[in-house]
Amino acid sequence: MNLRMLGVIAVLISLSGLAIWLQKSSGTQAETTAAKAANKKHSPDYFMEDFTITSMNEKGLPRSILVSAKMLHYPDDDSTELDKPFMTMIGEIGKPWKIKADRGWVSSNNELVLLSGNVRIDRLSGPNNRPVKLFTDKLRIHPESDFAETDRPVTMLSNKRRTTAIGMRAYIREGKLQLLDNVRVSYDK
Repeated sequence: MNLRMLGVIAVLISLSGLAIWLQKSSGTQAETTAAKAANKKHSPDYFMEDFTITSMNEKGLPRSILVSAKMLHYPDDDSTELDKPFMTMIGEIGKPWKIKADRGWVSSNNELVLLSGNVRIDRLSGPNNRPVKLFTDKLRIHPESDFAETDRPVTMLSNKRRTTAIGMRAYIREGKLQLLDNVRVSYDK
């Protein structure tokens, strides 16, 4: 063999080695891209069933208690979904407010809780208020400020009084409730 032939063979071996390396490298990159895409899917990474979480205020006293039949945590946005949530919010004045719904969602920083489906709020009687039951289909709760609101239709029952409205604000810490629009009151006999 002459020197020229050995040079051609060396170039061909180098090119085939480079081709094999590129194929493996692009395969690894495709696998990495696929793994990243799989991680970005909105699928739960853990769940809990029949759990209770108690949040405390700055004095070390319970601020809220959340009980749920099932919780799913999603790592892509760090959110949580709840099945049959039941929340007790404890204000500084009066009795606790009890809130339940079919479904719930909690933001990643726990600053927002969204409840939906057959939302029921029970405000027990306190020193400055009478007991009421409120019904709506969606409710936003801001746990840190002890505030809840909806822009949806609301029905409020208290004693023999039935009140309907569009929208509501609940200031749980103060034990106050505000109905916003189209408020109508009727009395049962």
